[in-house]
Amino acid sequence: MTSDSDEDEAETDERLSMVDEALVAGTIANTNGLLVIVAKLVARGVFDRDDLKAFSDSYSKPLDHGGMRENELVSQMQDQMESTLAELMRFLAERERGGDG
Repeated sequence: MTSDSDEDEAETDERLSMVDEALVAGTIANTNGLLVIVAKLVARGVFDRDDLKAFSDSYSKPLDHGGMRENELVSQMQDQMESTLAELMRFLAERERGGDG
């Protein structure tokens, strides 16, 4: 009797996992789109270091929830976002060193 219940629970967990992964895939696409927009704002001088930090912090908070970082897709998304934001920070630092031109 408990084995049927355990199997049902495992199947439900698996289905939820597939749904979670689909949601993560959508979030990755949205994040990539936002990073392109943020990069353009940085290039145009609209976003600065504080803006990038705030953006990074706001995206990192949900990932600290309930083992989300253990998900491979979430981990890849976070790595990509951090890499892109680091590149944008380097761009800002080079622009500041080289002046406005």
